[in-house]
Amino acid sequence: MRPASGRAIVVAVSAALRLHAFGLAALGALTSILMITPVLPLDLDRRGLPPLHVGGVVGAMSLALVITELLALAATSRIGRRWAAAIAFGGSAVMLAWFPHISSLGILYLNRLTFGAVRGLLWPVLFAEVADAASPERRAGAFAVFWLYFGVGQLIGPALGGWLADHVSLAAPFYGAAALSVLTLPATLAIRSHRDAPDAGNPVAALRDLLRRSPAVSRSWALTACNTIAFSVYATFLPLHAASRGVSAQAIGLIYTGAALAFIAGQEVLRRTARRRSAERFVAPAFIARGIGVAVTPFLPSFWPLLLVNAGAAALGAAIPNALSTRIAAQAPPGLLVAAMGGFNAAADLGFFVGPAAGGALAGAGLVWAFLMVLPVTAAALALLLTDQPVRDHRREEQGEVGHGVPEEADR
Repeated sequence: MRPASGRAIVVAVSAALRLHAFGLAALGALTSILMITPVLPLDLDRRGLPPLHVGGVVGAMSLALVITELLALAATSRIGRRWAAAIAFGGSAVMLAWFPHISSLGILYLNRLTFGAVRGLLWPVLFAEVADAASPERRAGAFAVFWLYFGVGQLIGPALGGWLADHVSLAAPFYGAAALSVLTLPATLAIRSHRDAPDAGNPVAALRDLLRRSPAVSRSWALTACNTIAFSVYATFLPLHAASRGVSAQAIGLIYTGAALAFIAGQEVLRRTARRRSAERFVAPAFIARGIGVAVTPFLPSFWPLLLVNAGAAALGAAIPNALSTRIAAQAPPGLLVAAMGGFNAAADLGFFVGPAAGGALAGAGLVWAFLMVLPVTAAALALLLTDQPVRDHRREEQGEVGHGVPEEADR
């Protein structure tokens, strides 16, 4: 019995260490991207780019992410998961370190597109590894640990990037993010070299089948895009507005950090109240809070109003991704969850592209118009919610039950 018990302990410790290695990989990846988020618009503005191209260059990465995330399986089936993750980190380091030296507008776009293309290989691999590393009954706990690392990255990334920009130079966050990408590379050793078998079915046919069997899933994708459009407008153009009001780059980083902390606090409240009230009940108020919080940003005169308003909007807006991810999991028929979540991530990244690009075009007539564009986006989201149909929970139907709404237990 002792040898068996000893082996069980070794297996458990090994699994825990691998899970934390995945978390460290996510922490390094998220921190590196958020280090440059507060200063990227400032760097582009310093180069003399008009708002149209500030938004375009910022959003180009997300456009590439949409494509790569949908094609990640093709990469892992040929080179394996570990190599795909290593390429993501190595390629990111090269693109980040190169960015401050670029003088051509076309090359700036190329750099960001390439950055998104290589970084898009990482997230499908990490999420798949976390899911595969835990038994079904322990998967929720594994993902809770994984998301904790995300929260830490959201807290320290913008603050660190802002501090480097203020005390060293606008180029320093890019070099720091590149170095962090290299330092995170050893964490990919915990990722298996497993090669995923190519999907036997046509991915286009799978998506068509998903939409035929669960047409409401497209509504959830649209709501996801509305949410990320609003958030990306705030993330892209807040630095330009704040800097025009005399707010330092370090203080801008703290505004991002405050919003991230408020978002984490909102998620914790949702977790604790999930048995009594699911996040689904708060989606409409959350969209309203998010829309108003972004729309009033250009009228906020200094650091403290910017910090408090955006933190409040982030705390209330925490219900949106929580509810939509749970809703999509319930809507996806058996065997089509990957297709549904692939559309979910693609919709999110599409919003991250549309927000900066459309906002940049509108900002040519004045920065305030970039922020105000979230009002019709919020109205569209509310219209979608008003015409909502009860969610068909395919997982319950498979067990002989009929679901009429997202189960509260799914929020845990």
